[in-house]
Amino acid sequence: MEVLVKILIGVVGFFTTLSVGFIGWVGLSIVELKTDVAETHGKVAANYEMIKPMWQNFLAEKSIGNLAWLNAATGDEAAPKTEME
Repeated sequence: MEVLVKILIGVVGFFTTLSVGFIGWVGLSIVELKTDVAETHGKVAANYEMIKPMWQNFLAEKSIGNLAWLNAATGDEAAPKTEME
């Protein structure tokens, strides 16, 4: 019976060590992930600040210079109207 208890204590100790190691690994992975996300966020924010003026200029030019020309000449002439009998 004592041998069985020692084996069970060994198995429990093994799985406890394995579980603590796994939880530690998950914790380190989360910290690394948060670091990567923070770095990516910084790059995206810098990129946004760089592109924002260009995008605003594009939208301003698009809204002013690209209005619909309702009376523009197209070069296509309509077929003359003919009376059908």
